[in-house]
Parts: sequence; structure tokens; C-alpha cells
Amino acid sequence: MTGASNIDGHLGQRLVFEDRLPLSCEIIDTLPAGNTYTALQIDNEEVLHAVMLLEDVPRETPEDNSAEGQDMLRLEYKINLMFELLSGLYQRDAKLPEPVELILRSDALTWQSQQQLDLGSLVRVHLYLSRKYPKPLVLHGKVVTRDEAPGERTTVIFDDAVSERCRDWIDKFIFRHHRRAVALARQQT
Repeated sequence: MTGASNIDGHLGQRLVFEDRLPLSCEIIDTLPAGNTYTALQIDNEEVLHAVMLLEDVPRETPEDNSAEGQDMLRLEYKINLMFELLSGLYQRDAKLPEPVELILRSDALTWQSQQQLDLGSLVRVHLYLSRKYPKPLVLHGKVVTRDEAPGERTTVIFDDAVSERCRDWIDKFIFRHHRRAVALARQQT
């Protein structure tokens, strides 16, 4: 899921998040500004915060072995189960975009695109970061690289279209996935 580099080098050598997730992209005339920009950044921070909470790995055993600790663990498990069932029902009826292979960094995104996007085009990307949470992260940016053939990779940089706080949340999200991948690899050896 994460790595210190990526397939084609478009995003340089740093920690990235790689997955196959629902994504849609549309060309826009101008980047959001003013109150629209502020509201969008707040929404994105809320989405990232919610995704981080939902993907938080529940503890196997409570830190204390008291009856209250065991009750809290059971309650947490039941809430997680109910939420998974509810999100499954929503996903069954929701019209999410098709999943694509993607690589996310806090300042750029690369994905396999069927769209022919011109270099320098301004775009709005809806990225569904979690299979459990159907609200997208909405990222604006500029197309900086694209491969000629359909189905090849497109790279968008965010520049100032994504706030520093949102970039920090994206970095936290990427680091958390990287840390989990490392822990899983250690468990398997």
C-alpha cells in the first residue's frame, strides 16, 4: 500500500500511498478561492479525520483487564460491526466512480486515467479514500504530466489549491498506512 518510491517516478522518492480506489476527475476553469476555498478545506479536513478514525485498528485486548475494560472492548466491537453493515448497505446503492490504480502524496496524485487531460489543465478530483466512508476528498490541482495512450498515468499537483493543514492530514494518513504495512510485514516474518 505504501512505499518509499512509486512505479514510474512521477512523484519522486518519498513516502506515498498506493491503492485501487474510486476516483473521478473533471476539468474546471478556475481553482476555488475565498469562502469556497475555505469551506472545501474544512470539508476535506473532516473527511480525512473521519477516515483516520474509522480505519483506526481496534485493540485486541484492553489496556486493563477489568470488567469495565472488557465491556468497552465489546461495545467498540459492536459499534464497528454496525458501522460496517451500514456502510455496506450504503455502498450497495451508491453510485461511486470506478476504482483506479493511484498513488497519493500530500502535494500530488497520479492515477491511471481513461480521460485525455491536457497538460496545464485545472482539475477537480473526487477521491474516495475509504471503503467504509463514502464521502470523497475533493482535491483541486493542475495536470503536470500525462502519458499519451488512454489508460496511462496522469499526475496532478495541488500547489496552493490544498491547504497546509489538509496536506498534514494526508501525510498522517499516508504514514499510518505505511506503519501498518511495516507492522504486518514484521508479523509475517
